[in-house]
Amino acid sequence: MRRIDALNQLHVVTNQIAKSLEIVSPSMDDQGSEQLEGINHMITRREETIKLLDEAMVKEGKNWTEDEQGLLQQLNVLEETIQPKLSDLYTAFSDQMRRLQNGKAAANKYKSAAYTDGAFFDQRK
Repeated sequence: MRRIDALNQLHVVTNQIAKSLEIVSPSMDDQGSEQLEGINHMITRREETIKLLDEAMVKEGKNWTEDEQGLLQQLNVLEETIQPKLSDLYTAFSDQMRRLQNGKAAANKYKSAAYTDGAFFDQRK
């Protein structure tokens, strides 16, 4: 793959990620797993494209044309918008995981109690 083609593909994928992050709600409660899986898939595609770009740079060198420099500048702007949104999404995901672990711990504590003939006996000491 040529370097300019890899840059164009990288620009398309990065732009798709930015657009997807625009519609993703920062609250994980409102999130569908399909949206998050789609973003994850695009990030994987972006990583593969970066590898192709690296291979093309080995073949063609690192002297960027004006068109390539323009694409690089656009990628830089997109990156500046994507990073904060991904950080917010990661924070929301971490919060949801923490709430899930707290709920799991509470459920396990409740399981250790005895329930007999309509009476609840807490067996914790």
